Amino acid sequence: MYRARAVASYIHESVTGDPRCVTRMERMLAHIESPSAPTVVDDARLNEISKERGWDGMGGKRTGQMKLGDERVFIFNTFRWPTEGELGELRGRYPHLKSWYMLGDGAWTFRDGRATRETQFGICQNAYELHAAWGCLHTCDYCNIGEFINIALNLEDYLARLDGLVRANPWLKLYKFDNHTDVLAFEPEYGWCKGLVEFFAEREAFLMLYTKSANVDFLLPLAHEGRTLICWTLSCDTVSRLIEKGAPRMEERIDAAWRCQQAGYTVRARFSPIIPVKNWQDENAAMFEAYLGKVKPDVLTLDMLKWIEPRRARDMFDLSLWDEEFVAWVDRFAAMDPKERPRPILPNGKQLFPHEVRARVYRFFVERIQRLSPKTRIALCGETPEMWEELRTELRMTPDDYVCACGPVSVPGSPLLTHSASA
Repeated sequence: MYRARAVASYIHESVTGDPRCVTRMERMLAHIESPSAPTVVDDARLNEISKERGWDGMGGKRTGQMKLGDERVFIFNTFRWPTEGELGELRGRYPHLKSWYMLGDGAWTFRDGRATRETQFGICQNAYELHAAWGCLHTCDYCNIGEFINIALNLEDYLARLDGLVRANPWLKLYKFDNHTDVLAFEPEYGWCKGLVEFFAEREAFLMLYTKSANVDFLLPLAHEGRTLICWTLSCDTVSRLIEKGAPRMEERIDAAWRCQQAGYTVRARFSPIIPVKNWQDENAAMFEAYLGKVKPDVLTLDMLKWIEPRRARDMFDLSLWDEEFVAWVDRFAAMDPKERPRPILPNGKQLFPHEVRARVYRFFVERIQRLSPKTRIALCGETPEMWEELRTELRMTPDDYVCACGPVSVPGSPLLTHSASA
């Protein structure tokens, strides 16, 4: 586990009755520097803490705006699987715990890709996504994690219920874990990844670990039986050092991917979010050379920076790091009435840059990747139908028939991957 610093630590009362949860927590606490011992709390007290710390006002803010450092508030909690009725009652009683799984909900969520296509003009696919925590030990400027980490500890209960979810959804071949934290940062003391890897090793479905971390030594000896994939979000050197604060540098992630590949894991990468720093072409070309010279991914996904309100960008980022052309686009949209912005631009879509600019960046990525690794599939993440149409020839896939990093059937043996391997 990373060494971590706590502003304060709280233990939800549901943890104390399960010795397995307590043991897990104690292993993690040994790596957390804190000014005081953890305090046991119930929902009512946790609700007061959330109100006092202003966590309700966190919505929409990014870590770059909050100038977040490396300290966190740790909340050790459990999943309690309340029914919809029970959850509504709890949220009414504890209004400052409505989000972030504070009330024992959120063990898995359903990603409605079809709704995304209709309301946000982005192509995506349906799937259930698995979670264990909200909050992260990395401090990427664009993230919305906030100052706290709410982490569940009842792994055994989780796996027992997960078995029912997997059995009930045979159409879903790939379960993504976890895009609300970076769980590898808590391992192996946490034990959640080991539990999931061993769970999926005995099933037909696949697990995908989603990470920026280079903390992978604990994964290498696990008997994953080829049922676990690992996907890194990978950024060029400047982004990994100066914008993705606290995360491993680009070369560390590449080395971690190589080591996991050597241990038999299928590896993937998401170039996400693509941030156009100065000399972005040279920096990303160097990244492709370093990564594809060492690692053999089956799928790569491209995703330009989005979901950022242009008016907040200057508070969020040091724009002196960016290419001036892209800064000009941010300033142009920031000066506009949001309702008058072009359709793809937030809030009329979810993009930060216009179509023609994104297309130029994607074409550069695709051309350089295919030059180095022509058999590797490349997909777009959350992009518009117009972008898929423009890049149809290069991608050799369509919005209705594609594999990507975390699609529900984007697994080894997929016909699209098999075709790619023989192309």
